[in-house]
Amino acid sequence: MPSSIANPRSFCAGLLFVAIAGFVLLTARHYPMGTATQMGPGYFPTILAVLLACLGLIAMFQGVRAAHVVTIGAWPLVPGAFVIAGVLGFAALIDERGLVAAITVLVGLGCYERLLKRPFEVLAILAALLALAWVVFIYAIELPIDFW
Repeated sequence: MPSSIANPRSFCAGLLFVAIAGFVLLTARHYPMGTATQMGPGYFPTILAVLLACLGLIAMFQGVRAAHVVTIGAWPLVPGAFVIAGVLGFAALIDERGLVAAITVLVGLGCYERLLKRPFEVLAILAALLALAWVVFIYAIELPIDFW
């Protein structure tokens, strides 16, 4: 029996977006919303969750209505494991070692294959992310995070 979903990749990505948006909406409802001029802690996550849900619904619709059928191949487990390890390494290092060490581990593990082929490109990505993180989190928002 053929499936009515022509592009399961797009459909599953949209379904994941909608699920994440639903989780954020359920979590954000416990925080005061405020108004557009006096935003409460629940305002921004709610707006982002609604936008993410809209994108997810569009992706699901495109997955059902695709012009040609696309199959999902084997899932690459090693790259996914490296990305998850990078995020966990960032979380473990951000408080103890600072922003530089945490972002270096995140970029190093997230770009592990590119690091072997194009190390200068990965160094440029790292430098750009460090500069952006310093400007946004330390200079603009003044979060109490150690840079070094």
